[in-house]
Amino acid sequence: MKHLLLLLFISISTFSLWGQTIARFEADAGITDRRNVYVNAHIKNEHKYKDKYFQLFEVVENGEKQVPVQIAQSDELRVWWKIEGPLKQGKIRFFELRISDTKPDNIKTSIQKNDQSYVLFNGYQPVLYYNHAKASLPEGVDTAYSRSGYIHPLFSPSGKILTMIQPPNHIHHYGLWNAWTRTIFKGQQVDFWNLGDKQGRVDYTGTISTIQGDIFQSLTTLHHHIAIDDKNTGSKALNEELEIKVYNTGRRVNMIDYTTTYNCAHRDGLFLEEYRYGGFVFRGNENWNGNTVDILTSEGRNQDNSDGHRARWCLINEKGENPSGILILSHPTNFNYPEPLRTWDSQANGGQSNIFINFCPIRNRSLEMVFGNPYTMQYRIITFDGRRTKEQAEHEWLNFSNSPQIKVVQ
Repeated sequence: MKHLLLLLFISISTFSLWGQTIARFEADAGITDRRNVYVNAHIKNEHKYKDKYFQLFEVVENGEKQVPVQIAQSDELRVWWKIEGPLKQGKIRFFELRISDTKPDNIKTSIQKNDQSYVLFNGYQPVLYYNHAKASLPEGVDTAYSRSGYIHPLFSPSGKILTMIQPPNHIHHYGLWNAWTRTIFKGQQVDFWNLGDKQGRVDYTGTISTIQGDIFQSLTTLHHHIAIDDKNTGSKALNEELEIKVYNTGRRVNMIDYTTTYNCAHRDGLFLEEYRYGGFVFRGNENWNGNTVDILTSEGRNQDNSDGHRARWCLINEKGENPSGILILSHPTNFNYPEPLRTWDSQANGGQSNIFINFCPIRNRSLEMVFGNPYTMQYRIITFDGRRTKEQAEHEWLNFSNSPQIKVVQ
């Protein structure tokens, strides 16, 4: 049967060359069974396909079927699609990309912008708000505590808010965000995390791109990490390019890729001292604590024994009826992977509102960022209704960290 399918694939593909087939793809599961997995491939463009429409087809035993696809054009074509259903280890599925005269239907999802935020959707359901404007503050709070360039609210598929910002005893906490703590810039110590110390801050400074399509929506922005001297003068230390990608996964799950790339803005670079927190952070819903949620890491640790230990992923399941939760995955290419965690135990913060997950690559190792060298950190965030198991979390991590192998034939 496998040989018959391969012959059918070659036959259809050869015929389709006359119908402007420009590439064939062979999808191999690789190291494990897959299911409903997102993949992408690059093919040569040389600008000859500019302003063209495309269609993707899967070649199956009884012919072919069209598959939703998303294309980005530059010096090459980058092709994204979802392989629906099972992709078994040792099995190959076949796909074919063709030029089409048919303009795709209007995209049903969108990115919306208002004076405060960009809103990214999965279908018609909002997934997250990325805040480009500086946050308003409670009355009487120093304006130094306001920042921009963070995610809140982050939603479960049913619309539950999973993040919180500006808790009274940690005004500088902002939902999903990132900042560095003990750093050395031009010979001076700078803390970009503890905003009240007025040593540093992180500012949204512009939008690089927005992309909308059948497979995902993405927002790419620029942040400046500003060092403040004793004369209250700001100096740019880091340029940070943040890409937030939201996949069109349907109603049962939301999936977000959070990719940030740092470049030193000054020839002196930036030295990140070894410290117990800093980097990518999630501050959970104000009602979450050791009594209302369970935490599990890839190494089998929980809220009370995960602090300071490495993890590839961290899973949070609500207890009780109609639960929701979040899974945060770290990529193997990240600095000091698997990254140590900074977490709060179940008695922290008076036993209330104490779900704090920080993937902290500098927890046990310093990092010297060198001018001219980019530093990229990648995370995947999955929000869901119901509960997830360790096995499901591990499966998602494998999809993120070691995606199926795509062979391109042009």
